[in-house]
Amino acid sequence: MLPEVAYDDYAALGGTADEGGFAASLRVAEAAVREVMGFNEPEGGRQEAAYVRAVCAAVDVDRAYGGSGGVGEAMASVSLGSFSATFGSGSTPSPYEADMRRAVRRELSGSGLLYQGLA
Repeated sequence: MLPEVAYDDYAALGGTADEGGFAASLRVAEAAVREVMGFNEPEGGRQEAAYVRAVCAAVDVDRAYGGSGGVGEAMASVSLGSFSATFGSGSTPSPYEADMRRAVRRELSGSGLLYQGLA
C-alpha cells in the first residue's frame, strides 16, 4: 500500500504551490512516481519517506508546467484555421516527461524503489 501524501507533507518539504494547486497536481504526480517505481512498494520508513519526497517533487514539476499533466508538451506545431497539429516524435520524451522522470528518480535514488526491469 502506498503512503498517502498530504499538503502538510508537501509544505514541510518546501513545496510552493497552494493547497488547491497541490490537489490539482497530486494524481498526476502519484502516477508519475508509480511509473518510475514499477511494481515496487515502499517498505519501512526510509522508503516511505522517499516515496513522499518523489510525489512532492513531481507535484512541483507539474505545477511548473502549468498543472496540465504535460498535455501538449510534445506538440511541435499548431494551426488554428482549419485546425492542424504536428506532434513530436514518439521516441523522444517531451521536456515535461524528461523533467518529471528526472525529479522522481532523484528522490527515489538509493531507496531501492527504482524499477530495475525492462521499460
